[in-house]
Amino acid sequence: MAEATGFKDGLSRGGGSGELRQSNLTAILRFLRDHGASSRHDTARGCGLGVSTMTDLVGDLRARRLVAELDPIRRPGAGRPTRPIALDGEPWCVMGVHVEVERVHVRGATVGGTDLWQETAEAVFAEHHDGAAVLADVIVAQLPNVPEGQQLVAVEIAVPGYVATDGQSVSSRALGWDGVGVGKAVRSALADAGLPDVSVGLSSDFHLAGLFAARSLLSDASSTVAAYFGGVSEVGSALVVNGEIFRGAGGGAGDLAHLHVQLDGTRCWCGRHGCLNSVIRVQELLVQAGLHDEEAAAELVVTDPDAALSLLVDAANAGDTRVVEALEKAGSALGRAVDDVVGSVNPHAVVLGGYLGRLAPFLLPALDRQLRARVHEGPYADTRILVTDEAEPPVAAGAVLAARDACLYDPLGLTTPLR
Repeated sequence: MAEATGFKDGLSRGGGSGELRQSNLTAILRFLRDHGASSRHDTARGCGLGVSTMTDLVGDLRARRLVAELDPIRRPGAGRPTRPIALDGEPWCVMGVHVEVERVHVRGATVGGTDLWQETAEAVFAEHHDGAAVLADVIVAQLPNVPEGQQLVAVEIAVPGYVATDGQSVSSRALGWDGVGVGKAVRSALADAGLPDVSVGLSSDFHLAGLFAARSLLSDASSTVAAYFGGVSEVGSALVVNGEIFRGAGGGAGDLAHLHVQLDGTRCWCGRHGCLNSVIRVQELLVQAGLHDEEAAAELVVTDPDAALSLLVDAANAGDTRVVEALEKAGSALGRAVDDVVGSVNPHAVVLGGYLGRLAPFLLPALDRQLRARVHEGPYADTRILVTDEAEPPVAAGAVLAARDACLYDPLGLTTPLR
């Protein structure tokens, strides 16, 4: 509740009545997003709004089909029935886009959260000199999937790399991009297709995976802090604070995969020795477990990452001593990183997803031993370690959440009254 009020106050200090109205509308939408259908009284109290102001704002949101009134509910005791309000958003469409080296995953949904379509398009960026243009073409090709009578208002693009402080250009080792102007290219392509006002956002892929994990696993995500560790074959990570991605000063916050956990560890692609990713990535685990030499492990992880992970899981389940020992050491390394995060960030929860989630039964005993001293201290005693059973990090789903948020945070700019 306090977060919604703080958001309103933070915007209203610097602008006039237009900004104040926008921030109040957003406060209502965020409250309903985080708490579900609520009475006007509870919503007004949670957002720090007066009853008369609330009535006017809800009228505007209903006209834009962003909220809807539900059937009356009679509470115990005397008094008139209450009509709860809830998010609507069905006329407005968003797109979540997950960029990989040779594929682009796209999911469409309404601002209200109804799934509309899901597709995967082939796009080998290494074969083209202008990767931003290739991606823009893929996104425009998805426009016929927008149902008749609905309007696309926001696109969120998840990239395997870092987004610059301008929020629109990308540097990605995996894609070979260095400051590529993805946002400008996509906006231009959408404008050429007759959609000049669509919001285009970019985020790191694991930021969005963490966002989805936090909001789906934590019942009170709007007032909690979560750290996320996941990945397909290497570690990706994020920090989610009060249900929002914590990006830091330059957009790189939450890069927990490169915490130093081993003095003389293997060299990582980042240039460091002994960072978490270099020690517990699947390729290194295959080598340490004696299942493959370095060259064969690297090839298998690239060509069939699921088979590489299954090889570890099956051998561990069979009781292969060397594999179990390798995973125990990996659990200790992960525990050292989690211990540092718990001590420095003091999150309510640490989430293990992706391949770490599948390996969790073999990692958690050693991880728990590393945390034993920490969690005996009062401030850290309630930190939870949560495990997801996702087949892959839910990046596209997180991108849909961020795209929906774009509309909730700018209702006056991205929607119009429909009645």
